[in-house]
Amino acid sequence: MREFFIAFRSRSEAIRFYELMLSYRISCRIINTPSSVGIGCGLSVKLFAKDMHQARIALDRGKFKSAAGFYYFSQSGSVIKL
Repeated sequence: MREFFIAFRSRSEAIRFYELMLSYRISCRIINTPSSVGIGCGLSVKLFAKDMHQARIALDRGKFKSAAGFYYFSQSGSVIKL
């Protein structure tokens, strides 16, 4: 697993989390949440695996209640929840 994404139920929280990660100089981008995840707003934030620990801390501190979980794409292209 080289990259993962965090799915959000709120578009505004996804964007706020994205901006927070950029302020920490963490490389990330906003992506469309794959429909197979079946989560709300349709936006996720994609990050590198090396930044997972910092992302977890930021989620807890920022009280991002709409974060639906951590996911990654398998070799076959399916989405797997961590």
